[in-house]
Amino acid sequence: MSVRKFSVEITNTKASDTKKKKKQRGFVPRKAALNLTPKAREFLKALLENAPDDVIGVILKYQMSTAGQMKMVFALEFVREHQIAKDDEGVSLEVLSDGITPKLPSESDGDGLKKLYIHSHAFMKVLGGLMDIEIAKDGSFAPSFKDREGNVLDPNV
Repeated sequence: MSVRKFSVEITNTKASDTKKKKKQRGFVPRKAALNLTPKAREFLKALLENAPDDVIGVILKYQMSTAGQMKMVFALEFVREHQIAKDDEGVSLEVLSDGITPKLPSESDGDGLKKLYIHSHAFMKVLGGLMDIEIAKDGSFAPSFKDREGNVLDPNV
């Protein structure tokens, strides 16, 4: 009977050290969640030019009316970096060379430019829609939305 000799080398490495660590990246959509009319795009850009320096964009919210009425409304507010949640979706205010198509989310994510953010509560209401801005003679403004078929989106439906 022959005896085989063997040696075992023990090293002080962990399994996690041998695997490459990948930075997990969330889902990046192929196109913007909301389209903007040229009027709305220019209005938002002008609004953000006069905003305080710590403002990174405008957020679209879906909330209860603050006018004392029992109804839901879409509201636009300035937003700062710490106010953005991970579920809020950014829409670039920049367009591609055709002058109409918004910059793709994969290109605009992390570009440092100011954006329109869609709050997670408003996201499914406006997904795939078109946003316009209605400016009254007194200078007040309100966002208006149309769905993919061109129907006006009512926030109360």
